[in-house]
Amino acid sequence: MRDASKASAAFGKPSLNTSAKEEEGSSSHYDESLVLDTAPNDIFRLVQELRRCLAELGVSAEDVKDRNRDVESWACLIYGSMSAPSRTFHDVGHVFDISRGADCIQTISALFHDVIYYTIDGGLSTAQAKVLDGVIVEKHDDSAVSLSETICSEDKHVAMVVTVFGFNPGQVLSPFKGLNEFLSAVLAVRCLKETLHDSYLLRIAACIEATVPFRKADENGRTPLDGLHERVCKANADMESGLTEFQIVLAIQRAADLANRDVTNFATKDHAQFLSNTWKLLPESNISLRSDGTGHISSFVIALKKMLGFLENLDPSDIYGSYQNEPSDDVMRNLTERARRNISIATRYLRLKVLGLSLIAALAELTGGDAPLIMFVRGMTVDEPKDKHSHQNMKKAMEAGNGSAEQKQGNSRTSYIANFGTVQRTSSRRDCDEEVYSLLKCGRKVESKFDLINSPVAAYLYGILGDTMCDRSFDFCACPMDSTNAKKLLDSLPPDDVAFIARSCSRIVLTRAEQLIGIANVYSEHCPSFQGNHQQ
Repeated sequence: MRDASKASAAFGKPSLNTSAKEEEGSSSHYDESLVLDTAPNDIFRLVQELRRCLAELGVSAEDVKDRNRDVESWACLIYGSMSAPSRTFHDVGHVFDISRGADCIQTISALFHDVIYYTIDGGLSTAQAKVLDGVIVEKHDDSAVSLSETICSEDKHVAMVVTVFGFNPGQVLSPFKGLNEFLSAVLAVRCLKETLHDSYLLRIAACIEATVPFRKADENGRTPLDGLHERVCKANADMESGLTEFQIVLAIQRAADLANRDVTNFATKDHAQFLSNTWKLLPESNISLRSDGTGHISSFVIALKKMLGFLENLDPSDIYGSYQNEPSDDVMRNLTERARRNISIATRYLRLKVLGLSLIAALAELTGGDAPLIMFVRGMTVDEPKDKHSHQNMKKAMEAGNGSAEQKQGNSRTSYIANFGTVQRTSSRRDCDEEVYSLLKCGRKVESKFDLINSPVAAYLYGILGDTMCDRSFDFCACPMDSTNAKKLLDSLPPDDVAFIARSCSRIVLTRAEQLIGIANVYSEHCPSFQGNHQQ
């Protein structure tokens, strides 16, 4: 058998093995005349990619044409599944992103790997259920999903996928332990079983299994990819697929590469882009954020706290995988360290976002209760004013009503809070992460429907308080907010800054202006009796 270093050297080349008959990319029957020289839509691109991959895997040009209706149905199934309203990150664009530059096995796997998102999509669509008929048992009373007791004896291809995933007949399937990936793999194999050899189906199933994210090594130090290798060997023997050990090693390395592509966002050097992608994920698991402007403040805080809890408990060393030095140790260290920095920035950013929104939630609670976020912070002008002010001068100008020319004209719903983002940190404030402050002040990379691209209130608080004092106040960010916790949070902050923010909000939330001005008067710097918990 060729050694692992030679296997790694072969990995990633168009032709991964030496047998032109057996291996992908060795010869192509793809008819380039079938490709239109036009700007393709997503379904066209899916059809194009599927036909190209089939040809590279040895399906003749004539057979590819004969499979046109099948290819069309697969493309429409993928597109329909990944264009659901619930898909804001795991959409069609995501599969094109991670398959860029991939080989044909990886590309087919990428196209199918997120077709099923059972919980997020609210179960199976009619088209999905038709392909997956008999595979699972759904209990609608408790939303439990179990693998059929008999399907493995009835369908050898499903049995193969079950073996690859290490599942058992009758097992309850968890969305956090491979439910979505398993059903996506079964769907892919059932679609392709009349077109591709079992050895290719096995490798596709392995690729999709590897995309189950964030798994640790077991108590014996065996990684998820080690376990996948063992299960692929068993499935290969059971199915008599004919893969050699060398081909299986390549299959696991290929799977590792696809899995790493799937989470490549964690290693991006663009922290603003990482946060934007994080924001794209929020509506997938938080239905209240899927509609523009109607979500309440409390709903957004809950969503942010859930994401914060996830990232705080995520070990960067569990994100990327390597098998037999592919990728290399140096590459793995680099990926892991970049992921660590992104997670560090994101968790700090999220804590500050929660603090800023909790302050708004506290003001809302004390002036009439929870409200749509749009009432307090949407529609704001985020352009910096032409005249720069120092910290204190900005506050005085804002409280005196001396905003920008546009604000003075009153032509639109103006934002005094928007100008928080222009307030610079005081020179004495040293315990701030410059990148986090810049992200709060200047914004993430991409707009979202449910939130401003920048975070003026959080930037204002962070610039004045720094990490230590913000962390103290974070302890009072209760959710849902009530009047007792609202008072505790406001008391934990400098009273003159509470007054400034409350007075600024009064200029936006006209229906609560009187109550907000009352809070501002109580917490103004002219009321020394309110010293705040931050000084204790």
